[in-house]
Amino acid sequence: MILWSAMGADDSLPDDVTTLQAMLRAERAARLAAEAEAQARTLLIEKLKLTIRKLRHEQFGQSSERGALLDQLELQLADLEENAAQAETAAQMAAEKIAVPSFERRKPARRPLPEHLPRERIVYPVPATAHAAATADCARLART
Repeated sequence: MILWSAMGADDSLPDDVTTLQAMLRAERAARLAAEAEAQARTLLIEKLKLTIRKLRHEQFGQSSERGALLDQLELQLADLEENAAQAETAAQMAAEKIAVPSFERRKPARRPLPEHLPRERIVYPVPATAHAAATADCARLART
């Protein structure tokens, strides 16, 4: 994961080459530290997953103490995965300067027609065969 810090409009870079080089070295060191931390988290997660798989494999005939250890490891793994996901999201948001939009209630998509417009109600007659079938269905349902 590569993190870039965006320079704002009011940020200014010095004209001195040695100062720029020092800033670049500091940025690289921070990036490498963040990558090393992420890699360490990933390795710990994989180690916990392996330990959990081994304990699940040995679950037949195990004592209750191992079951408690397995539960603790699963909880620790879930916490680590959640923290890793949060850290990654925070890093992405910081890198991209994502602004989360606030919630705005949307207006109804359609307003009712104005009262001054004429309205006409049209009722279509039901064909006799469909009416007979519906009546027969109602009568059959009433008997059950």
